[in-house]
Amino acid sequence: MNLIKYHFFSLLFFVTLFSSCLLRAPRFTTLEKVLELKIGMTKEEVSQQLNSKPYNFKLLTDTETILLYKYRVVDRAVLPFLLKENNGKTVRGKYANLLVAYNKSGKATKIESCNDCDETIIEEKKINIDKIVTFLTVTLPVVLVFLGIKFATTTTP
Repeated sequence: MNLIKYHFFSLLFFVTLFSSCLLRAPRFTTLEKVLELKIGMTKEEVSQQLNSKPYNFKLLTDTETILLYKYRVVDRAVLPFLLKENNGKTVRGKYANLLVAYNKSGKATKIESCNDCDETIIEEKKINIDKIVTFLTVTLPVVLVFLGIKFATTTTP
C-alpha cells in the first residue's frame, strides 16, 4: 500500500511541476522555409512548403484572398555585460507574420512580412530566469560598491 501511495504522490508531484511549464502558442514555421516560397505557388504548395496551415485570414474578396501565416525569427541570448556584435547563443525569437495574397485561381501573387497585422500573445512561465539574471548582474555590483564605500568610511580611524 505504501508503494502505491509513493507512486501516486510522485506522479502528482511531476504533473504539478511540469504543468506550470506549458505554453500556449500558435503553429509556426521557420524563416528558412518562408524564404523558399515563390510567386505562383498554389495554397496547397505554400502550406506544404511551410509545413503549416494558415493562422488567420486578412482579406477575402471576389478577386483576392490574403492569408496570414506565422513564422519565428532567430535571436540570440547573451548576458548584458558580454554583449558584442555576433556572440551569444542562438535562440528562437519573436513570432512574425507572413501575408500571402492569392488571386482568383488560387496562385500566390504577393508574399510579404507584416509587423502590424496581428499581435501574438504568448503565455509565459511565472518565473523568468533571464530577468532574474539581468536584475542580479545590474543590481548586485551596485549594492557591493555601496556596501564597500559604507564600510570603508565607517572603519577608517
